[in-house]
Formats: sequence, C-alpha cells, structure tokens
Amino acid sequence: MDELGFNKIAGAILATALGVMVLREVPHFFMHTDAPEVPVYSVGAIELGAGEEEALDLPFPQQSFVDAMDADEGANVFKKCQSCHNVEPGGPNGTGPNLYGVVGGPTAHKSDFNYSSAMNSAGYNWTYEQLNSFLTRPAAHLSGTNMSFIGLKKEEDRAAVIEYLRVNADSPLDRPEAKAAPAPEEPTEMAEGEEAPVVNEDGDVVEANVENPTADPTDTANQDEDAATEGEAVETSEDASNSEETASDDGAAETAAEEGTETNPTEDETEPQ
Repeated sequence: MDELGFNKIAGAILATALGVMVLREVPHFFMHTDAPEVPVYSVGAIELGAGEEEALDLPFPQQSFVDAMDADEGANVFKKCQSCHNVEPGGPNGTGPNLYGVVGGPTAHKSDFNYSSAMNSAGYNWTYEQLNSFLTRPAAHLSGTNMSFIGLKKEEDRAAVIEYLRVNADSPLDRPEAKAAPAPEEPTEMAEGEEAPVVNEDGDVVEANVENPTADPTDTANQDEDAATEGEAVETSEDASNSEETASDDGAAETAAEEGTETNPTEDETEPQ
C-alpha cells in the first residue's frame, strides 16, 4: 500500500471518530436539563421487615408433622444416612452409631461407640422434638458434635425418617399426638362508660387525666336548663322588688302631699284681718 492510500484510510478513521463525537455533543448544545436545587421528592430510610407479622411459636408437634410420619417414606429418606448408620438389630457401628432403638433413648445410647464429648455430656433423651431439632441442623442443635451431616430442611422428610427410626426398636414408642395451636387473643370488651386507654407515639399506655374527665353531654344539658331556670327566677324576683319599691314611693308621695295640705294654711287664713 502506498503512502497516499494509507493517508486516505487514516483520514477516514479520524473523520468517523470526529463525526461520532459531534453527534454526541450536538444534542447537549440544543437541549439543557438543569436539575432543581431542591428535589421534587425524597425517599426516606426503608425499614426492613416492616409490616411482617411475627411468627407464632407453635407447640410441637403440629398436625402436619404427625400426618407426615410415614415409615415407608422414611426408609427412602434414610438412604442418605446409610453411609454412616444402620438400623439393624445388633448391627455394627459405622462412622456413626447403630440407630436401632434410638427413639426415646439417651443421646449416647450405644455403649460401644466413641461419641463426641458434646454428645456424651448432653444429658437428655431423644424425644420426638429433640430428634426433629437435631435432624434440622445437627451442628446448630448440639455445638461440638462430630456429625457433619448438614441436616434435613423439609419437615416431612424429618417426620418420615423419625417414624422409620421409631418402628425399628424392640418396644416402639407411641406415635405423638398433634397439639393444637394457641387461640388468638381476643380484644377485651370495654364496659359501658369506660374510656379507651390513651396510647402515645411509642405505643405505651398513658394514664388518663382523672382531674378533667370528659363531661357527659346529658349532664351539660341539664346544667344549662337549671341555670336558665334560676336566671328566670332571679329576673322575676327583681321585677317584683322593683314593683314594690315603685308602689312604696307612690304611697309615700301621696302621704306627704296630704300632710303638706294640713300643716300649711293659705295666706288668707294666716294674715291678720
């Protein structure tokens, strides 16, 4: 390629780049978007979990757990555990202990297995609730256990495998009975005339102001009628008093006029003849 051809190619590339830059800047020259000094609206802090209802602490076991207790399904779930455990009567221990008769027994129920110190010192029996919690996540239920199994997340899987372990025993425990959920608290009905409690912004109940109770509209109306009746009685009494005073003044004036006539004779009678 000669020098002229190279210059043409380089010029075309530069012209194209320049044209792209011009096309990007020209719209900004004709159109301006000035942001306001004060935002039109602002978003406050977002409270996580707002409006979520607190989970009820239901007693164990619930009906759903009891319904999921199926030994046949539990045998399928137990296949996840067969690499370390077995449920054969008198069977050997593996990486984990033999689990025949474990339901209802002590935590370290096999005397010929080397349990962790945490399991040896746990000091409780494998009840349905303890087994359910342990199988959910062993390390969280018993800190220091040597069991590395992550756990069974599904409640129906835990219920099924617990039923499978229950029936594999010389004297299986009775199946658990479902416990009813606690009834929701009903709002307390207020007695007639009782005032509702005053609640402040923090949700605390504030004692009502006893010194200034709320007036009963009926009592107020009765008080107004009594006051009006007393006012009319006072006005009537004042009118009667004024009438009596006027009558007394008129009588006194007449009496004085009569006395003046008797005590003051005319000039003709007093002058000497």
